Amino acid sequence: MPTSWRHGRGLAAGVGGVLRDLGCGRALLVTDRLLVEKGVVAPVIASLDASGVDYTVCAEVTAEPTVGLFEQLVGAGVTAPLIPDLPGFDSVLAVGGGSVIDVAKALAVVAQFGGHIRDYAGFDTIPESLSRKIVAVPTTAGTGSEVSDGSVWIDDVRRTKFLVLSTRICPTVAVTDPEMTLTMPPRITATSGVDALTHAVESYVSVDAGAASEVFSLRAVELIAGGLERAFIRGDDPEARESMQLGATMAMIGGMNAHMGLGHALVMPLCGLYHMPHGLACGMVLPHVLEFNAEVADAKVARILATLGTGVGEDARGPARYRGLEDLLASVGMTGRLRDFGYEAAHRDVIVRETLNSVQYRFNPRPASEDELARLVERLV
Repeated sequence: MPTSWRHGRGLAAGVGGVLRDLGCGRALLVTDRLLVEKGVVAPVIASLDASGVDYTVCAEVTAEPTVGLFEQLVGAGVTAPLIPDLPGFDSVLAVGGGSVIDVAKALAVVAQFGGHIRDYAGFDTIPESLSRKIVAVPTTAGTGSEVSDGSVWIDDVRRTKFLVLSTRICPTVAVTDPEMTLTMPPRITATSGVDALTHAVESYVSVDAGAASEVFSLRAVELIAGGLERAFIRGDDPEARESMQLGATMAMIGGMNAHMGLGHALVMPLCGLYHMPHGLACGMVLPHVLEFNAEVADAKVARILATLGTGVGEDARGPARYRGLEDLLASVGMTGRLRDFGYEAAHRDVIVRETLNSVQYRFNPRPASEDELARLVERLV
């Protein structure tokens, strides 16, 4: 785990000191304009002012990161960059959800090595360790990007998603402060929470899972199951927010070490084609992928369902076995059908192809043929 993880209520107010201790004097603060307007970023800015760290605010990350946004930030062709002196910063401070943190990672990479974010798609394409420090302060409990080795991008031209995966882009320090998530709206609470649940589940059944990663993955399932619906219904519940924040980060620690699988591989083309929220896509595919993987990982699937407390008997089989999970997902609005998002028959082959090409698919415990994937997609329609 390359990232130094620091957790506790109120810790965001000390981020300036973290940067100062890292030897940083000029930070690029990447965030979301809405978070600035709502005052969520205020404790961090006050901390920067008090610590004497010079900083520039970039509040342009208002949605999932796209190639188009990247080109606006760094400048493409004749477009003037929104960040004119990117190489001049010695650190990138991300305050926001997973999209903000993913953008911060990409900016740190391009500030050092140049080029386009597409150049770094795939595994281990970063040529050497980053000289710039990345400090992540999540304001959602879901993506785990604050400790992850990934940066996820929508290619708006090719209508798909791609990943940049390398331990070299793991944040230097992650500061998880549940108080930063108290104003998160119910919809974001649900989408980010189900994303985290999927990280926990998929990393637990991954072919790369081991004794250490499984501890984090299964504990994350328990924490998220206990906090998700409560945080969705009552966002100011500090205990529920604490459970979700810890669960999300622990899920990604499991995920970064064991990786994801078929579920996340499927989600990438779904989000690219239909621009649906990542967590919603996770909720749509998770029960089906669990059922598919139970053919080879039945004991682990049973342990997950028991930890979720779905109330389904251990001897249950078939779709009924996953009804409790589906009820949990439905309780926070994370269910749906592809036909509601403009699905066309021609999309099936695109989804199958992109899923098989995903870097995450290789970690799934059960390989899938094209026909099996096609049938799985049809179940989502």
